[in-house]
Amino acid sequence: MKKMLFVLVAMLSVFAVFADGDQTRVTLTSQPSGATVIVDGMDRGTTPLTLFDLTPGRHQVKFRLAGYLERVRHVDTTESPFIEKNEVMVEEKGLLLLKSEPAGANILINGMSVGVTPKLITNLAAKDTYSVKLRKTGYQEHTFAIKFEGRKPLVREEALVLASGKINIMSEPTGAEVSVNGIVRGKTPITVSDVPRGRAVVKFTLDGFAEEVRELAINAGDVQTLPVVMKGMPGTLQLTSVPNNARFYVNDEARGRAPLVLSGLKPGDYTVRAELEGYGTLTKTVTIANGASASEEFRLSNVMGRLEVRTDPPGAQVIFDGRPVGVTKSRDPKATASDVLAIENVMEGEHVLVIRKDGYSESTRHPKIVQSKTATANVRLRRIFTPDVEIITSRGSYRGVLVSKTPDSVTIEVSLGISRTFPVDEIRKMNFLKPEK
Repeated sequence: MKKMLFVLVAMLSVFAVFADGDQTRVTLTSQPSGATVIVDGMDRGTTPLTLFDLTPGRHQVKFRLAGYLERVRHVDTTESPFIEKNEVMVEEKGLLLLKSEPAGANILINGMSVGVTPKLITNLAAKDTYSVKLRKTGYQEHTFAIKFEGRKPLVREEALVLASGKINIMSEPTGAEVSVNGIVRGKTPITVSDVPRGRAVVKFTLDGFAEEVRELAINAGDVQTLPVVMKGMPGTLQLTSVPNNARFYVNDEARGRAPLVLSGLKPGDYTVRAELEGYGTLTKTVTIANGASASEEFRLSNVMGRLEVRTDPPGAQVIFDGRPVGVTKSRDPKATASDVLAIENVMEGEHVLVIRKDGYSESTRHPKIVQSKTATANVRLRRIFTPDVEIITSRGSYRGVLVSKTPDSVTIEVSLGISRTFPVDEIRKMNFLKPEK
């Protein structure tokens, strides 16, 4: 009975103190402990903490601990003389955006897989340091550490290094088929990845071009550039002309007469010129493709002049530029003038024409020839008196040009246009005279 009375008295004393305005005891704890306690803006220590000096009324209490979210609570000291607050702190989480080049790398954080790049990770405690590994087939494993600065977002962009090599392959011209270490990988331009470390043999093939082979030393992570100029296979060119036997010049170099076959020509364009006396020069551009054969016919046009010669009388020798070219003739025995004697393929310009016939004065002309035109020369010869026979009779000696001779008589021209006939029985002697030199 006495004990119960003592407890009742004690309780009444406490309530009396509380009622009279004395300070309340406030006990503050946290999990984990060590949190800084700020009451009404003033730092009061770290948990666990007991305060006796809070004035009656409502107070703001903040709990701060590195790596944990700040917690805010309110305490009203008028509610009870004994107040206990236990705050369970919530870990602060970091914000990590993780990217890689190339993307698609597996992410391991402290040995645990959390996905593939790119990835936003929000469940890591901001207070800790983490070991991150990125793994991707064909690339070297990449390891690095991350440390958060509170809730400040952290962005990491990591470039992965190839575990093998990569080759950027180009060719001129493009379109060459590429094989690497015997495996066809495509046509140029092309980027070949995952080339194993060591020696790489790269082969180029393209129709009409010589095969090209290159060897490279590949290290892990290498990115090499391989440009190749393909060499065209030689071609063949067959040249003909109409008329035949034209002389051909290829890029101004004499190569022979038609028909002509040229082999071993490098691919490309060639300037081919055909020349033939009496014909116009013809020039063409001929393209030789890689490893191909081409043929080209040159039809030449006759652009030389022509000279037609007639003489009066027929039977005259024609000499052109010092070269005998024939004798004029007539199909009509009674005609006084000859038919045409044609001189073909005469070069343009002035020439020398000489007409000769026994008993006639030599005639010289200078005809002018124009390309593709026909010039004419009508030559009338002038008779000259040159005795070729001597007749001796009882009445005298006579010289003249023999006109005719029969069993009964001999007729000679004793002067230009005057003839005389001698009976055979009057002729004592007839001498033929040699022409004077």
